[in-house]
Amino acid sequence: MTDQLILYQLQHLPDSLKLEVADFIGYLLKKHNLPATQPNGKPEKRFGKYRGCLKTGLTIQEIDAQLLQLRNEWERPIS
Repeated sequence: MTDQLILYQLQHLPDSLKLEVADFIGYLLKKHNLPATQPNGKPEKRFGKYRGCLKTGLTIQEIDAQLLQLRNEWERPIS
């Protein structure tokens, strides 16, 4: 049975039976020690936990100097 078929059948159940299905799913999760997850609508951030972790070995002054050099190169007059 595919997920689409299960969802289709669930959508066409009366509300009282939908509650029974939700209770049964909760029972199965508890029985098999699985975590209950809530859909949040946002995609999972896979790389967000690594933000700020890159170690370059440069000091703040060296980074500022590189940025200033790039800015000067970018803003130079074109002849």
